[in-house]
Amino acid sequence: MLLKVLKNISLTILAVVVLCSTLSFSVHKHFCGPFLKDISVMVPSHGCGMETTDSTDSCAISLEKSCCNDVVELVKGQEDLKLTWDNFDLEHQQFIELFTHSYIYTITGGSYVDQPFIAYSPPLVTRDIPVLHQSFLL
Repeated sequence: MLLKVLKNISLTILAVVVLCSTLSFSVHKHFCGPFLKDISVMVPSHGCGMETTDSTDSCAISLEKSCCNDVVELVKGQEDLKLTWDNFDLEHQQFIELFTHSYIYTITGGSYVDQPFIAYSPPLVTRDIPVLHQSFLL
């Protein structure tokens, strides 16, 4: 039962790792001067309200520059997930197999007691056999 629960937990963790490694997203940052004012993920930041607006109605050239700056960082995920077992050389394959075997052995426990005759009942002893045959261990 415990092994099944641990297996389900490990499968869920691996699914989350694969999802996070393939997910791409953008981080929008709004700086007002040297200070970070707004940060958002996947949607553009709102800003601080001090940005200059370019109006098409006025023909005057604005000499005043805006103190605000928008920075967009794109975090790209992994695109190629078609890794096969043949891409690993023999040493890596042996390492992965030994690691999984030792991990499973630590989960199931290392105290294994060999009891090969649990299913068989002991023989019915009516007489003491060493005394009957006069064979004694000295």
